Amino acid sequence: MRGDCERLSNRKTLCDGSTPNSGLPDYSDTIRSTDFCLGCDPGMKTNRSPSIRSRLVLLTIACITPALFMAIMLISYNYQQAKAELIRNSISTARALSMAVDRDFASTESTLLALATSPHLTANKLAAFYSQANEVLVNRPNTNIALMDIDGKQYLNTSRPFGVALPPRSADARMKLVFETGQTVISDMFIGSVTKRPIVVVGVPVQRNNKVFYSLNAGISTKRFDDLLVQPALPSTWIGAILDESGTIVARTRALNQFIGKKGSPDLLNSIAQSMEGSFEGKTSEGTEVVAVFSRSEVTNWTVAIGIPIATLNNELWGRLSWLVFATSLLLAISLGLAWLIGGRLARSVRSLAAPALALGSGEPVTISAFNLREADEVGEALVKASVMLSHAQHRANHDVLTGLANRELFKEILNQQLAVCERLSSHLSVLYIDLDGFKGVNDLHGHATGDKLLRVVAERLKLSIRESDVAARLGGDEFSVLLLNAKTEEATVVAQKISASLEAAYQIDHLILKISASIGVAGYPQHGATGKVLLHSADDAMYRAKAEGKGKVR
Repeated sequence: MRGDCERLSNRKTLCDGSTPNSGLPDYSDTIRSTDFCLGCDPGMKTNRSPSIRSRLVLLTIACITPALFMAIMLISYNYQQAKAELIRNSISTARALSMAVDRDFASTESTLLALATSPHLTANKLAAFYSQANEVLVNRPNTNIALMDIDGKQYLNTSRPFGVALPPRSADARMKLVFETGQTVISDMFIGSVTKRPIVVVGVPVQRNNKVFYSLNAGISTKRFDDLLVQPALPSTWIGAILDESGTIVARTRALNQFIGKKGSPDLLNSIAQSMEGSFEGKTSEGTEVVAVFSRSEVTNWTVAIGIPIATLNNELWGRLSWLVFATSLLLAISLGLAWLIGGRLARSVRSLAAPALALGSGEPVTISAFNLREADEVGEALVKASVMLSHAQHRANHDVLTGLANRELFKEILNQQLAVCERLSSHLSVLYIDLDGFKGVNDLHGHATGDKLLRVVAERLKLSIRESDVAARLGGDEFSVLLLNAKTEEATVVAQKISASLEAAYQIDHLILKISASIGVAGYPQHGATGKVLLHSADDAMYRAKAEGKGKVR
């Protein structure tokens, strides 16, 4: 309801629904008669009879008043319904935020478990493991990784350079549970012994011979949780908070510095103790009366709470009530008949736009017939144009503009997907890395326009040299790559030689006869790598070795 309600102020109404000075004639006005008749008192005043206009005004008021009273009664009833709906929606928001917190912890746990299997850690090469841990943290801001033993001694911490002296013990004794249980442990919020800032730690065991040797910990800054609270864009007057398992405030949308590290309000803690999810009316930590909702995670026992100040809630709901009363009276007094006729026509036109809009959202082609209504026709035309623009934009985002081949990002995505399939089915694939020999000379001698035409022909020859199930891509400049599915390295080498022969054939570009060749590197899964990045790197290295042997070689 935020932003959807307006309040009508300084509007007084009479008890029968009419308004003061509503335009009714003043019946106290009289006409002094100038005619005299037998038995008439020349000084007697005669009342003016009601006019047709006044009767129509009274009739309109008589028609509007019952409907207006009924609308007020219905809207008053709907106040409670709207309040209940707002609470339900707010609980859903709190639940979604709680799930987001769980997902962040789960993501951190997965990262740590993967790092715990590092060969560097197994070989006790802590310097190499320190570098590997820093690489993992590139996409995880506000996080540091530490390695410690059962006594709390830290061997490395990515928030400090490797080899510097670290605090002798962890600030949170709870992390010893990692060694006792061999399970992942999530701490409550505490002040980090190294960072000296509020953090939450996720710890996983590092095992050797079924014994926990180390605890690999990720220290998560509370700023991460502040960012989670910003995502649903709560109204500025609302109060959102995230509490750890002990009920301590970890993040808060208002007055964070004042309340971080302190327990939640007694009303909230009592409600959390009694239920996993719900609502109540109480006070916040600063004493504001609110309607509060909360959702506690069954996985981590962390809680997300949202407080809606009662004054704000009432203003929003009653503001909506006032607006609806005004809109109802205006509709009944002015637009009932006209809106009934025109609104039906508009509704039919608008409903007809629903199917094209859904088609646009699903990426299907949009076709629209005429609605005989200018605005609806304009929207329909806009949907058709948007469909075409979306299709073109999707193609441009994934394909090279010059050649029409897949671009680098699409090629990497397809490669990684097919590697997952190969891993699951124990199948093979190969990657060719192609670099054109002599292309720079064509550009320098004949210009970039000729070079572009040459690249288009190269792309066409590439597509003709491979199967429809294979993928050709332009990685940039005069570099191309080909993904050969279900192809071992020996088979891929044969295909590479075929491509090399095709690309060495003379090219007729306008009036020119051009000659180039291609150096091609071959890499296969799994012998040359298990990831797309490694395979491309291996194929690239092979291409450079081929180029070193002379133009037009395949390695």
